[in-house]
Amino acid sequence: MPGFCARGPVVCGTTGAMTEMKGHIKQRFAYRLILPGIFLVSTLALVACGGGRQPDLVIPTPAVTAAMPALATTTATAIPPTVTPPPPATSTATPEPTTPPATIAPAATEQPAPIEYRVAFVAANDTLNVRRQPSANAAVVAQLPADASGIEVIGEGQTLLSGSLWLPVETTAGDGWVNSAYLTEAVSPEAFCADRAVTELLEQFEAAVAGADGEALSEMVHPDRGIRLRLNWWNPEVIVAGEDVPALFSASEQYEWGIEDGSGEPIRGSFSEIVMPRLERDLLGATAWACDEGQFGGTAGTTVLPEGYEAVNFYSAHRPAPAEQELDWGTWLIGVERWEGRYYVSYLVHYRWEI
Repeated sequence: MPGFCARGPVVCGTTGAMTEMKGHIKQRFAYRLILPGIFLVSTLALVACGGGRQPDLVIPTPAVTAAMPALATTTATAIPPTVTPPPPATSTATPEPTTPPATIAPAATEQPAPIEYRVAFVAANDTLNVRRQPSANAAVVAQLPADASGIEVIGEGQTLLSGSLWLPVETTAGDGWVNSAYLTEAVSPEAFCADRAVTELLEQFEAAVAGADGEALSEMVHPDRGIRLRLNWWNPEVIVAGEDVPALFSASEQYEWGIEDGSGEPIRGSFSEIVMPRLERDLLGATAWACDEGQFGGTAGTTVLPEGYEAVNFYSAHRPAPAEQELDWGTWLIGVERWEGRYYVSYLVHYRWEI
């Protein structure tokens, strides 16, 4: 019995079997070489003869070529015929009005309110004449009471040779010309007391007095209106012209100031001799200030504003009396008026104990 071969007959066979296998392999290899050659020769012979019907391998080419025109004429993007749409239906309803866009108007330039004036420095039993022409000799067309207000200046003023400035005015009593010395701008007490420009002016005034600086004082006094001075409300006023203010502290000019309370002795002297000592004592020594309100100590007399002075707002500077001398007090009322939009020191009135 032949022995068992674990790898099969091909591997473990006899020598004859191996020889037979080699013969089969050579035969298969020869067939592989001969068959492609036969196929190539047959193909070349058919092509060279050109006879008979075309081989089936050539048919696809003309078929593809014939299909190309069909692809060109049948496209998915063909434009449809133009169709004119029907006209829109006309609505018979009344259209709603179209609101035009809001137009922003340019901001109007705010015109300053006209300045109102009132009568000033005229006694209660007197009137201010309104004249046809700017002259004290012109005809009187109206008379304004001492407390008249609501007066409007309607034109340029005229200055006469005497130095007085006359203004054309419009009043409820009649239109004409008045002497500007008896007019002042109307300022409410509330506006006056709240205006920082007033307190700044008073600070400058106090500094000018402390330094006896006439030039500085002249900057606070209107050059045409000057400053009114009184010792006691009942004594006559002394008007110092604006041009004389710069030299006021040093000038030797003598003024009639009225009379002394009690003795009736006349008071005569220069500003530095008569007025300056009272300013140094009672203005620079003042410890109490009040707006549009007088502050006074004990007195047997009365403490009122001179007639016509109430038209101008004021501050009071009060030096109280010491405890051991209750009648030794002093007060200055400082009138401050506004003219052409600026504040000026208008008057000074001194008060003290009276018999």
